[in-house]
Amino acid sequence: MELGLRLLRPGSLLALNSASFTRPSTLPGQRTELIPGAENPHFAGGPVRVNADGLRGPPTPLAEPGGFRILAIGDSVTFGYGVPEEAAFHQVLARRWTEAHGLPVVALNAGLPGAGLPYAVHALKRRCQATSPDLVLVNLVLNDISWYPAEATLDQPLPGDRNERPLLDRLVDRSYAAAKALALAKGGLYRLGVLDLADNPGYRFIPLAPPSLDVDRAWADSLRVLDALVDEGRRCGAPLVLTVFPIEVQLSPAALALYRDSIGLELVADATDLAPQRRLADWALSRDVPLLDLSPAFLQDPVEALFLRDLNVNLDPVHPSELGHRRVGEWLAEALLARGLVALGP
Repeated sequence: MELGLRLLRPGSLLALNSASFTRPSTLPGQRTELIPGAENPHFAGGPVRVNADGLRGPPTPLAEPGGFRILAIGDSVTFGYGVPEEAAFHQVLARRWTEAHGLPVVALNAGLPGAGLPYAVHALKRRCQATSPDLVLVNLVLNDISWYPAEATLDQPLPGDRNERPLLDRLVDRSYAAAKALALAKGGLYRLGVLDLADNPGYRFIPLAPPSLDVDRAWADSLRVLDALVDEGRRCGAPLVLTVFPIEVQLSPAALALYRDSIGLELVADATDLAPQRRLADWALSRDVPLLDLSPAFLQDPVEALFLRDLNVNLDPVHPSELGHRRVGEWLAEALLARGLVALGP
């Protein structure tokens, strides 16, 4: 079976191997970092290359006279998990503005898979002066709303994670058959309720969980970190705009039912009312920082077409497909200018 799978899918072992371009980090606010110069030619959705500055993509270009630089900060959605580097929404945005306004627009990809809100604070602090951006886009997903220690925004490393299953991870990294078998087994255990999907940080949608003290604490921690982000953005001096990506279950009753029935995702009954986005918008208004809810960008096509579906991923409520990234980039290209958040040209 292993031989057959490797013959049918050359490079399949690398498809989900982020360890080929990430490593443990001691930088504040993050547990991993991209390895400068690393590559994975067969990663999910397209090749991954990391430039000498630790950003996904080609070498960081020098600022051109009259040019415009976008610094995009966020987690795996900003990184462009599952899509080629040129398909990420901020690259679509940069191309749209270049074509429409005749000036060189460059988007720098400071996305980091698995990153949380503290990473955005520290990445902005480290990258602002080095990249001299004309616009900073910090991109939030609902699984970024979580519990963060009080010291998360201080200049000290986060405590490291202890790997509870090193032998299993080594097997999965070396066997495509084992990786597929594990994925199928976990899917069945989620459906049976043996495993709780909320234990997986990527599927921990706290803002859509039933009200509790834990939910209140996660919101309080997250808004405290976002306050620090706004303060850091003002020190940077470049316009800061926050965007909020919806998850698939928020966009239609059918999608909500799909995830409840197929993998046992437990969410509040009114998960489609976009209440978390409104709460973030109210906070942003109180801090006088622009925040854009990206839900309208996802309502132009059937919802399932806008999220990842491939041979490695049967269901993914978080990561946009290439079409999803394109819709976001196109929508942002119009919205940022229409709302007066960015001025291009003389």
